[in-house]
Parts: sequence; C-alpha cells; structure tokens
Amino acid sequence: MTPASALAKAHDSSDQTFCPEMTPPRCERARGGLRVRNVRGYDRRKGCFPKRIAEQCRLAFSTGSEVLSERGVSLDDVVRVVYLVKDAGQLSSCAPFMREALGENRPATTVLIVDGFDRPDVEIEMELVVRTPDMGDVN
Repeated sequence: MTPASALAKAHDSSDQTFCPEMTPPRCERARGGLRVRNVRGYDRRKGCFPKRIAEQCRLAFSTGSEVLSERGVSLDDVVRVVYLVKDAGQLSSCAPFMREALGENRPATTVLIVDGFDRPDVEIEMELVVRTPDMGDVN
C-alpha cells in the first residue's frame, strides 16, 4: 500500500460530507490533467479548523486524497503543490505530513505567503495539480 493510499484509507468514510462552514475543494480539468483548488484542513468531526497548522496540513492532504480518489487518481499522481500560508515559519511543522502523504513522489512545490484567508482560522490552503495523459487537454 502506498503512503497516499494508506492516508486515504485512514480517513473515516462516514465523514464525507462538507459542512456549510467550509468551502469545498474545487476540482477543474486543466491542460493534461486536473487542478484541485481550495484544499483546506477542516476537521469535520469537530466542526472547525484546528488551531495548529500541522493538523490543518494533515487534514488538507486527507481531503485532497479523497477528492483525487473520486476522480481515479491519487496523491502519487500530483506533479505540483502550491501551499498558501500566512506564516512560512510554521510550514516546517507540516513536513512529516507532506512526506507521509506524498511518499516517494516529489512534486514541484511553490509556497505563497498570504495576508489572510476568507476565514481567520485557516492557516494553510493547498492547490494540487495532477497530470494524467488519458484526460487530454481541456482549457
């Protein structure tokens, strides 16, 4: 089992609905694959965003894995990750979750520092880009 599939399996499937307080990820077909935006670490069981960026990161990768799995791809297929964060100094606490989620995959990475998000309790947001030759070019 790959690290990405283990992460997806570890997520409780009874917890699949998105709460109104959370904007769900947007999946768009893009040239040669998919782009998943607005991937955040919302704790659906507790009904809030965790205070720690590391926990938001873990939950965001779990959410991203679910969204990709629904479309027949996985975190192993990700070729680019864009991390949007308010405090780049805290991003290092996410490294264990990044390694666990992405396994041997080392996608191109961009970190964007933002002043804030639409919700003050959001610490990190991700964008995942997946290239899949069978999806063709869609603009």
